[in-house]
Amino acid sequence: MANFINYKNIDFQLNNQIFYANRVSVSAQASTEAVVLSDGSLLNYSPDGAVVGSLSCDFYLTGSVPSFLNITGTSESAVVGRFAEVNITGLYPKSISFSVDPFEPILISAEFDWYGSVNVENFKEQLYSYGRNKAIPSYIANAYKSYISTDNIFASEPQIGNVTNFSYMASCDRPSFFYADEKIPFRVAKMNKRCEVEIYSNSLGELIDIQGKNAVTTIYLKDFYGTLLDSFPISGVLNNQNYEISEGQYMLSKASISQTVTEQKTLI
Repeated sequence: MANFINYKNIDFQLNNQIFYANRVSVSAQASTEAVVLSDGSLLNYSPDGAVVGSLSCDFYLTGSVPSFLNITGTSESAVVGRFAEVNITGLYPKSISFSVDPFEPILISAEFDWYGSVNVENFKEQLYSYGRNKAIPSYIANAYKSYISTDNIFASEPQIGNVTNFSYMASCDRPSFFYADEKIPFRVAKMNKRCEVEIYSNSLGELIDIQGKNAVTTIYLKDFYGTLLDSFPISGVLNNQNYEISEGQYMLSKASISQTVTEQKTLI
């Protein structure tokens, strides 16, 4: 990476699919511990874990979210990424999220763990001809037609007020398992899978009680012309409710719906 690389000339792919990203971040973290002798002197710094990398990105939703980014699904398979003309193997998705705000295009944020090595010294710009010939997406999700279903979210209250904006997150933990003489895990599991939706509205019904409120709803993401790109159901409990107002604004109620996605336990 001898030259400064221009943002406009970077290609980003996952499993050979082009993602129209406006931000990509790649990092690595080594876990080390100081070895201190009985006389108080420092012997060395010793590794106490594998190098764990992190990749995060924000991309425009131009179709349905691919199955390999299904955070709450059963598949634990790795994803192959390609960034700045360098392959990054062993990417393990651990969260996706997005926010829907009036008239804004919708960006999906995704986070991954990765193991191994990345030849960062080989980062380079894509070929000019490749960039010029890249297909222009036919659809881009936009908040203008996207919505969250407000009918019968709560069984006891058939209708809530007007929703101004909302957000969604699906996440899980990715514990890794290693053989004694290896630096690359033989399995990166999925545990503690969960979803959360935050809603801002002028009314969310009665205040929650000790058990919260059971909630069922679906988010529909569409493009500016109303084409459905993807949907995100959630069935959980509303366990957080907040009312706030500031100068020059209306009072809004903010609530969080959380769902724990159960899974069948398997042996390593």
